Amino acid sequence: MSAEQPKIAVCHGPRCGDYGGRALAGTLAARGFQCEVLDCQSLCPYAPIVRIDGAVVHRANMTKLLDRL
Repeated sequence: MSAEQPKIAVCHGPRCGDYGGRALAGTLAARGFQCEVLDCQSLCPYAPIVRIDGAVVHRANMTKLLDRL
């Protein structure tokens, strides 16, 4: 992890929550990352949605996120 953390935001809308968004936020927090909670991003077909420094990660999972962090 770099000295300056990336800005991470995780959608907690209904579909993203059901598809693992809240779990991803918890896992990231356990690894020392701060996560902002986002309301629905209206990208439900691509759930869960995570934004890293403003860039959207569709169908986010820890493998995809760690590749970008």
